Amino acid sequence: MVLERLQLKVVKQLDNAVFEVRNEEGMLFYWVDHPQAKALIAQQGAHLVSYRPNPGKEKLWLSDSSEFTRGKAIRGGIPICWPCFGTLGGDTYPRHGFARTSQWSLDTIKTTEQYCQLILTLCHDSTPEIALSCKFTLGEQASIELTTTNNSPTEFEITGALHSYFITDVKKLHIGSLGDQYIDSVSQQTKYDVTQFELSEETDRIYLKPKNISHLSWDNSTVEIEHRGHDSVVVWNPGKKLADNMADLHSADHFICIETAITQSPVKIPAKHSHQLIQVIR
Repeated sequence: MVLERLQLKVVKQLDNAVFEVRNEEGMLFYWVDHPQAKALIAQQGAHLVSYRPNPGKEKLWLSDSSEFTRGKAIRGGIPICWPCFGTLGGDTYPRHGFARTSQWSLDTIKTTEQYCQLILTLCHDSTPEIALSCKFTLGEQASIELTTTNNSPTEFEITGALHSYFITDVKKLHIGSLGDQYIDSVSQQTKYDVTQFELSEETDRIYLKPKNISHLSWDNSTVEIEHRGHDSVVVWNPGKKLADNMADLHSADHFICIETAITQSPVKIPAKHSHQLIQVIR
């Protein structure tokens, strides 16, 4: 169980299915123990660390070398890249933005027979008039809804991603419905008329015309990933050479990132309007 793996201790019960837990570093997490699903969300980054439907297997990969310390991004699960993806924020924001290393607030818990729902919110000093919330609905499927609300009098632009790490076997995996065109971020070339997915030595691709549902399979395991509010789907696996040089990643053999992303054109959110970036895992 992920609680034992991360050496988390229950601090208090917040709801009949939600518990506040902490690690030795003092980081706070929310443990969901519901008849339909078990999940773990870190307060830092509103980061879904673990999700396992019942019945079913764990869907999200987590590095054994990830450091669970304040201010350090977690390697695995679903990091939130906001308000920018990669270096698209220029010098204004850190790489992949600040949401994934910020301390969020738990706003709402709702539990029914079918699911447990938590809403976490973030108001950051860098964007004081922008409200960010992430709603997790966890049951036989997991829905992650990232909502950006522009409370300022002027337009606000975002890129970003739900940077999901899925458990797989890279030697056996297949990904369908990605489309036939992608930008290879390693070679800086655009590939056309791609007939099927094949992993490269280092895979970093931005699929430009994906369908709204991606299909991941290996052996007898399958995962559906639904995307909404995006303009692209990013597929990433660093491969052995790059993974060997990453301190929090000892192997790239057992995960693939399939990211619901905004990478091509910033979403321009008018004053007093909102945008939702949504991923559903089933």
